[in-house]
Amino acid sequence: MDNVITVFKERQRHKRLEFERRVLIEISLKELSDNIRDMFSPFFSEAILYKGDVENVCMDIAIEAYLLGAEYSKFSYYGEPMSAVHKRCFKLEKALIEALFDYWLFWKTSAVYEESLQITCDVFVSNWWKAGCEKGMMRRRLRLQ
Repeated sequence: MDNVITVFKERQRHKRLEFERRVLIEISLKELSDNIRDMFSPFFSEAILYKGDVENVCMDIAIEAYLLGAEYSKFSYYGEPMSAVHKRCFKLEKALIEALFDYWLFWKTSAVYEESLQITCDVFVSNWWKAGCEKGMMRRRLRLQ
């Protein structure tokens, strides 16, 4: 009996990894990198020595948000509006936003830009979640999942 459960969980994990690989093919690293520079350029002044590290963390968070949106797009495929789908994963998205914001605060020394940095992190993660959700819905409609 344990073997059946293990096989099912392994198959489920394999299926999820395959879906993530297929969805990630559609992300352009140049587009992602340009988006990071556009969104966070006012904040890079103080963290200039660690710009590469900060960009890497931003990329990781953007990819996680993109995958989260793609994963939750299945609810939209079954008829839920995007706003309802967004509410379903609000806590997970908020955790990504907070992780990115906390990382930026680690490198920033002044509290002058804190509110605008919070808003920028929120918009950045939300935009990548939405992009992932839209790509996921498109893939499901085209039966490419």
